This record gives sequence, C-alpha cells and structure tokens, in this order.
Amino acid sequence: MKKLRERQVSLRMALTMCAAAGAITAVICLISTGWNTNEVGKKLREIDRLVSDKYVGELDADNVADYAAAGYITGLGDKWSSYIPAENYEAYRMSGEGKGCGIGVSVTSTETSIRVTLVYDDSPAAKAGIQKGDYILGTGDLTTEKDGSSAVISAISGKEGTDVTVTVKKADGSAKELTMQRAVVTQKMAWGKMLNDKIGYIRIENFHDGCADQFKTVLQSLTDSGAQSLVIDVRHNGGGRVKEMSAALDPLLGEGTIMTLRMKNGSETVYTSDADCIDLPIAVLIDDQSISAAEFFAAALQEYDRATLVGTHTTGKGRAQRTYQLSDGSAVNLSVEEYFTPKGKSLADVGIAPDIEVKLTDEQIQNFFFLTSETDPQLQKAMETVG
Repeated sequence: MKKLRERQVSLRMALTMCAAAGAITAVICLISTGWNTNEVGKKLREIDRLVSDKYVGELDADNVADYAAAGYITGLGDKWSSYIPAENYEAYRMSGEGKGCGIGVSVTSTETSIRVTLVYDDSPAAKAGIQKGDYILGTGDLTTEKDGSSAVISAISGKEGTDVTVTVKKADGSAKELTMQRAVVTQKMAWGKMLNDKIGYIRIENFHDGCADQFKTVLQSLTDSGAQSLVIDVRHNGGGRVKEMSAALDPLLGEGTIMTLRMKNGSETVYTSDADCIDLPIAVLIDDQSISAAEFFAAALQEYDRATLVGTHTTGKGRAQRTYQLSDGSAVNLSVEEYFTPKGKSLADVGIAPDIEVKLTDEQIQNFFFLTSETDPQLQKAMETVG
C-alpha cells in the first residue's frame, strides 16, 4: 500500500476544557475560533450565572460539564461527531486499536437478552468454552432479566487480570457459571472459510487497527486452499480506519486511487494501490449497516469493475472523523474531513446501491449473525454470481 501524498495540517480542538470554578465555565473558556464563539460563550455564561445565583439544588459540576460538552457537539447537527466522557475514553481508544479488555466476545443484545455472535481467538471466553450462539444471562448479582443487558455488558468489562463470573445458557438449555480472568484481547476483525471447493468467503467485522493484516492472512490462506473466486462480506460493518480499509483493498485492485480525504482548508490525503493484485471474480455483500470504510471498500471495487455488489443500499456516510482528547481526559470525535471514491464521488446521504438487490426478511435480519450459506439468500446470490 502506498500513499501518493499526505499533507498534515494542524486543527484546533473544537472544544477546550478549562480549569475553572464554575461548572459550565469549564467548557466555555475557549470553545473554538469562528463566528459563533461569542454567542455560544455568552449563552453558557448566562446560564452559569443563573445557576450559581438562583439554583436551590445540589450542583454536580463534572456532570454539568459533560452534558454541556455533549450538547455542544450534538448542536453541530452532525450525527457522526460525538463527545466521549473521560470514563469511556480508554475503552473507546482500545476498540479503535482493535483491542478490548474483557472476556473477548462480540454480542448482539436486546433490552433483556445478550447472545454471543463471535468469540475471539485465544480469549478468556474461548478458553472457558463460550461458543457462538450462547446466551449470557448475567454476572455476579446482575441478570439481564432483572437489570437489563446494558448493565450486564458493562459489568463484564473491567480491569485486566481481575476475575469475572458469567452465567451462560448453552444450546441445550443448560446454564453454567464460568469464571474467567479479564484480559486485553485482539478483536477478530477478518476471518474466512471455503464455502465449497471453489469459493472462498471472507467476513470483515470492522476496519479497526490490525484488520488489514488479518484480511491479508485470510486471503492468502483461501487462495492457497484453491479458491477460484471470493465473496467478501461487509454487511453490519460500522467502518473504522481508512488506512486499514485501503491496505485491505490493495491486493484486490490494480494501480490507482482508492480514496481521497479533504480537510476544511482544502488539503488532501490520497490513498492509492499498487499494480499487484489477484485476478479472481469477487462479490461483495453490503446492507444498510455497511457504513463509512465499509461503503468505500465496496465502492472502490465497484468503480474499478472488480466486484459485483449484492445486498441492499448502504447508509451514505461522507465524512471522516478524528478524535481529540481534552485536558480532563474526555474527548471529541469530530468530523474534520470529507472523503471521496476513486471517481471523486461523495457518498454523503447517498450511499451505494448494489448491482444485484437481495433483501432479507425481518426474521433473517433479526438473526443475521446466525445465518448460514443454506439460510442466507444474499450469500446464496453472491455465490451464484461468482460461482
């Protein structure tokens, strides 16, 4: 993977937390440069004075500062930008690096149920015998039925090296209590298998750090196993790092532009691929949960006529974010770049349409992570396409 050019520019933090006595004052010392700075600061200072002079309740300054910061970012009207409280920042940072501290599973959840969709290799969960399809019923005194799935998921995460006991319901209906030691685990971001003696399947969960290496390892394994065509699945893929997406695309594309990112001042970063690439028929599975890097992965292959896209229309995200940590340990994940396909198209609010549309039923969508090649009509059509 080669970068044609990259010009770095400095960007002031959109939000600066200041060490000030007032709760709201802590978020308005200097918010940003721009036409609305005075109006934002004026309104927040007025509120701060009213609270200080009139409010009869007890003031939690840290809580007010968090809400004020979150409200500022929400007020931008950009659904891709977000505020990250200090207590959540480390988990957020680790996830972007393709890691996490816990038992090493991905799950799907409702308000009162948690089901395991993926078990990471060499994780505490894998060593304890947790399998895809198991239900997590609770941990310690918490249960999904009584306390809700969010509380249970949060309690399972914790400090590296500490023990956690998880109650799991197996496929046969039996419940087991499994005690594990929390550890820092590497996410399983790309994995694959042979669907038959000719077609290789690669699932990409996300494009966090390390995804490209995992993808290339799987790709090499499948071609070594005799794969004559590929189905690459980026459905329910929320995106990740542009550099990881570009590096994963490199062995699939010939020489050319993969993606262009443009900042507010007009400076650009252009990602490219070299001339070396495999020559196999490819189908890419997409859906409305294919977001950001997942969309551009599919779009590049489509624009270079390297793949047939199968599934449903994607979301349409056209901005890239960067995360800026603030002085109190919180952070802002801010849209700072627009990005464009190899042909210079923005996907913002447009997305990409599949070459072959295949919809899933509501039941199939609900059980997406447990579909098989026999029960997944989108995968069946993709196999037929590259067959």
